[in-house]
Amino acid sequence: MTLTASCPPPAKPLSNDAVITADDASRALEHFGHGLPGAPDRTTGWTGRLIALIAEADAGNRCALSRAYPGLVAAVQLARTSPTGIDTLRAIARY
Repeated sequence: MTLTASCPPPAKPLSNDAVITADDASRALEHFGHGLPGAPDRTTGWTGRLIALIAEADAGNRCALSRAYPGLVAAVQLARTSPTGIDTLRAIARY
C-alpha cells in the first residue's frame, strides 16, 4: 500500500482589486524609509512588524497574508515592484 499526501491547490495570484487605504500606504512608506519627517515611528508596533513580515515573506506566505491583509500586502508589493510605487503610495497617503 502506498500512502500519498494530498497536495493543496496552488496559491492563487494576489488580487488586483485590493484597496490600499491611506493608512496602509503610510505604513508601507514608513517601512521603506519614506515616512513623513518628524512623524512618530510606527514601525515597531504590531502593524509595523506585520509589514516587515509581509516584505520578507516568500510568495506563498505573502499570498496567505493577502487574504487577511489585502491592502497592506498590495502596498508592500507596489513599493517593491513598481518604478512609481513610492510616488503612488505617497499620493494615496496624501503626502
